[in-house]
Amino acid sequence: MDGAGAAPTRRVSLAHLALVAPWLLLVIGSFRPIRDNSFLWHVAAGREQEALGSVLTADPFSFTMRAEPWRTQSWLADLLYAWIEDVAGLTGFGWMLLVVGALTFAALGIIAWKFSRNLLTTAAMTLLSVPLLAPVLVPRPVVFTLPLFALVVLVWEDHRLRWLLPFPMWLWAAIHGSFFLGLVYVGARVLARREWRSWPVPVVAAAATLATAHGLGIVQIVVEFLTARPHLAHISEWRPPEFLTPPLLPFVVGLVLLLIGAIRGRLAMGDLWVVVPFLVLALSATRAVAPAWIALAPVLAASASWNRDRFGHGFPIPVAAMVLVLILVGPFLYTGSVQVDPDRFPIAASAHLRPELRTFHDDVAGGYFIYDSTLEDGVFIDDRVELFMDRIDEFIDIRAGRDVWRDVFRRDGIEQALVAIDEPIRLFLEADGWRTYYRDSRYAVMRPG
Repeated sequence: MDGAGAAPTRRVSLAHLALVAPWLLLVIGSFRPIRDNSFLWHVAAGREQEALGSVLTADPFSFTMRAEPWRTQSWLADLLYAWIEDVAGLTGFGWMLLVVGALTFAALGIIAWKFSRNLLTTAAMTLLSVPLLAPVLVPRPVVFTLPLFALVVLVWEDHRLRWLLPFPMWLWAAIHGSFFLGLVYVGARVLARREWRSWPVPVVAAAATLATAHGLGIVQIVVEFLTARPHLAHISEWRPPEFLTPPLLPFVVGLVLLLIGAIRGRLAMGDLWVVVPFLVLALSATRAVAPAWIALAPVLAASASWNRDRFGHGFPIPVAAMVLVLILVGPFLYTGSVQVDPDRFPIAASAHLRPELRTFHDDVAGGYFIYDSTLEDGVFIDDRVELFMDRIDEFIDIRAGRDVWRDVFRRDGIEQALVAIDEPIRLFLEADGWRTYYRDSRYAVMRPG
């Protein structure tokens, strides 16, 4: 026997392994120390709602805006957070991020495969998605936008599943105020394909978003978000994106692939109903790039499909299996329990605060103080822009040491301050007779002399 008729050795292509590469990012990124101050007050909001047995409609956390109208737009996520913390502590949120991230990349892979039927295209889109989605893979409720948006795309693009759309839309509306992006996508697709008979589905889906715990209040949440946009400019993630930076370069690659697809005749005129609004969305803010990428994924996959299915001859199955095990298991060797990052939050300095005194501090400390119940009378400010929008400019002036600080301190009854060492307000307080009772490399605790 010369072996001429022997079956060829089965091999696994590099594209197959590329599909699981995001797992490395997910595992290592999910179990990092907590640095997100928004996440911390969301956990506290979940505890508060558990205790009350209802969603929050007024601020319970600050002395400056206490009892002012404020709705927990992410009420369902907040309840989930309170449960996770109770069952598994902060490390439980690492596992939560791992699951949410895995579902997101799996859904994006399915979208890419559905519209390209090409393994290389699917692998390329998966890898391009890694740096674009990484900044949004944080424990804040916005992270649920990623898999929910991908699910909405998958449901709408399969005619057999369209009547399931109200369910993910209701869930999305109960978790995050960005749910309207799903309705925009579906509406754009209806216009692109002129599927006028499909209108009842998005209408029912839109009605479902009004059936969450806040009812019609969900509309107010969206309106407040839109009207707060000028104030969001103070937050880096809401500033216009810099597409020439490494994390956003994959989006530029995607645009080039769209252009090539248009030249090759794979981009229809009707696709512009989706491409144009979501390109505008991506240009509006760094944080908007990830959801825009998900909306563009079907068009991008259809435009960027290659004729060939893989490069090279691949790897023998035993070798590929060893690499797969290293990818799936190896990252866990570098993970541990999740804790609040002491380099981000004033954990040491807070031990030197008198909790009964009204305290001036920044928005980062505010999130931590809410979570830790540090201050008895509540916080001065945190990053809930929709609540503090009328105070943000005032807060910035105080940190800069402008004259307004005396009037605000008098009005709000400020009796102590936690200030960063390099902030001008510290020097102005010293000049006004305030004494420093604690100081480290980052913060000072000050009270009137």
